[in-house]
Formats: sequence, C-alpha cells, structure tokens
Amino acid sequence: MKTPILGALLTICANLALTQAFYTAKDDVVQLDPQNFGSALLDTDQLVAVEFYAPWCGHCQKLAPEWKKAATNLKGLVSVAAVDCDVEMNKPLCAMYEIKGFPTIKVFSPELKPNKKTGKLTKVPTDYQGPRDAKNIVDHLLSSQPSNVRFVKWNQNDVKSKKSISLEDFLGSENETLPKALLFTNKPSTTPLYKALSVDFKDRMAVGEVKHSEKNIVAEYGVESFPTLLVISPDQGVVKFEGKLNHDSLKEFMEKYALPPIDKDAKYKKSTPKAEPKKSVEKKVQAIENDKIMQEHCLNAPSNTICVIAITGEDDKQETLDTLQILKDTEKKSDALDFQYGWIHADQASDITNALQLSQDYPSIFIIHPSKQLFNNYIGSWNEKNLQQWLGQVASGRINAWSYRDDLKISEKPAYVDEPIVDEEEYEEGLVDEQPARDEFA
Repeated sequence: MKTPILGALLTICANLALTQAFYTAKDDVVQLDPQNFGSALLDTDQLVAVEFYAPWCGHCQKLAPEWKKAATNLKGLVSVAAVDCDVEMNKPLCAMYEIKGFPTIKVFSPELKPNKKTGKLTKVPTDYQGPRDAKNIVDHLLSSQPSNVRFVKWNQNDVKSKKSISLEDFLGSENETLPKALLFTNKPSTTPLYKALSVDFKDRMAVGEVKHSEKNIVAEYGVESFPTLLVISPDQGVVKFEGKLNHDSLKEFMEKYALPPIDKDAKYKKSTPKAEPKKSVEKKVQAIENDKIMQEHCLNAPSNTICVIAITGEDDKQETLDTLQILKDTEKKSDALDFQYGWIHADQASDITNALQLSQDYPSIFIIHPSKQLFNNYIGSWNEKNLQQWLGQVASGRINAWSYRDDLKISEKPAYVDEPIVDEEEYEEGLVDEQPARDEFA
C-alpha cells in the first residue's frame, strides 16, 4: 500500500512544481493582470502577444518553455506576455476576451480601432492558430511586425511606393528640427531590429534605410562599410554609431538625439474623441492567392475589365486593403470600363514583378487590361487623392500603357524549413541572426 501512496504523492508534487514554475521574474514573459493589462497594451506601439493559460493544463505546460524561448528571441521587438486565468482576479479579464480553451494566444496590433460594443478606441486582437513551437511563433509575430522605416532614394523619380522617399524630402520631413536616423545596409529587406527601433522612436525621430545600391547617398555621407548607422542631429550634425549592433545599445544611442518622449496618457486622451472609424464597406477586395483566383478575378474577365492590383507585405496589409476599398467605393461608375480590385502578398508576387518589371518597394499598385495585355504601374506618393486621380486618368485613357507577353503567375508561398531558432552558442551569447537571431543588423 505504501508504494501506490508514495507514487501518488510524487505525482502531486510534480504537478505542483509544474504549476508553480510557469513564468517568473527571471523570464522575458511579462505577467499580466487587470492592474497592468491596459498599460501593457496602450503604452507601446509594438506588437503584443498574450497567452491566456491555466497552470493545470497539459498543453499549457508543454507550451511554456516554447513561449519563454520566443519571448527571449523577441525581446525588444515584440512584447510577449501571459495571463493566468486560474487566478481569481484574472477571471473577468479572461472572460472579457472570451477565453474558452487553454492555451489561447491573442495578438494585439498597434492600431486603435473602435470597440463594437462601447465605441471606444482599443486594440483589437486576432487569434494565433499556428504551431505552438518557438520557431513558428517567432516567425508569425515578426511577419506582422509594424515598421516606420522609409526607403531613402537619391532621385525623386525612384520614389515608387508609399514607403519610399527622396533624400531631400526625408531630410526635410515634418520639419528640419526632427532628428533623423539613416541605416546604410546591403541586406535585401529591413531587419526586425530596425523595424522595432523605428516604432520605438515614432514621432521622435525619422528612421530611414539606404540600400548599398544608392551610391550617390553612400558617397554623400562617406559610408565605407555596411551596416553603418548615422544620426543626423539638428544640434550636433552627423553622428556615427560605433557600438555593438544590438537593440539595447542602438536604442541608448538613438535616445541621446531623439526628441523627448511623448506623454502617452495625454496622447490617448487627446486623440480618442477625435478619432474616426474607417469607412465601412460592404464588399471586400479580392485576395489573389493562386493562379485560379488570378484567372477568374482578372485574366479571364470580360473585355472591358481593368484590374487594379496592389502588392503589399504584412506590415502595410490592412492599410493597403483599406485604401483599395476606398478607391473602389469612390470610383466613378462607367459603362465602358469595369474596375476590379485585388491584392497580392509580396511573398507571392516575385513572378509578376519580374514579368512586368515592377518596383519591389511595397506597397505598390498597378493596373492590367487583360484583354489587350496592357499594364501600367503607379508612380508617386501613396495617398488616396493621388491614387484616385491616377485611376481617373486610366479611365479617361490619358495614361500610357505597356504591353506584356508573359503569363502572369502567382508565386507559391515560401516553404517552411524546419530549422533551429538559434544554435546553443549564439543563444547563450544573446545573438539573434536569422534563425531568428533578430537583435542585430549584420
């Protein structure tokens, strides 16, 4: 009889150990409750991922080490948090977000939207439904990471998307008293670290990126190696960063030259009553995710069809769709032409951008007249007024179009490669390099 009793006691002790050792102050997971939940969401412009869990839940116990690992990899880039729904004071919070199973992971984007019940501005979450391992969690969250980085060009003619800006306009953006940061890089895409810094210094410092191919700008600032970060201060001129390229060192450096922090409480109080919900719409713009949809929605459409198609990455997806929907709603109806609107994720647009020789600065937009095999891509600043004028010129025949011959294909989604997040040596040293060593430029 002693052996079964002893076994039962050991099992109970083991379960207690699991429930009591979920997340501690030593972990990078932020523990939330009703007192700090609101500030954790509203006091940051970064993405916030929250796990709602119960300590007795076996799936939650299995997720815990992966959640900790994801939090460590994303430190400074995404806020990773957790709510213990077994704690009495947290139960109303879990009920408010309609938590019906454990674990539930909700992702809060930085955009403020009206609450359907109260009308107040808040951050509306989406559920994470992917695999519950650190690699997939990190990749998903970084794919949704916000960014305020502008791609700086030497010539105005090279500014072909909303994210691009000429050097002259960048230096004069907002006003000449706003400090500027310029990262000179040979990387094909913006690093998660630099995206995070651009959000950290929102409204306090303009953050730009210069590709190594912009040789005039590289020569202008005497840059000889990549990556190089410069801050252009109204008071101290051009200052080069000389330290270690990680989040804490870079943030400390940029903080010296940025404008003072904004009082977030005052910001929300001031902006909340003035904020207006975006225009409601009845129909959604078509997501073009494969060749079949492309054929049905555009290429095989009636001869009077003009396809208006945007290409966007995850960062600008919602804003791009809202803009397309507004263009659709405000379109001047014509019996001669039928405009169809759609969008393609940048990850699946490589074949089309190559076939039409389109810019790879996203978001971008172009039109296709499939029956005549003609196309034209929009060049200019990305705003609703300019885009409406452009479409008006398209409708009136005042826009030149170019022929295309190749079949327009939707690229396959990138295949997932199962590989370790970071090897043990790099992990112990705190490096984060593409696996997903995220805390550096080089």
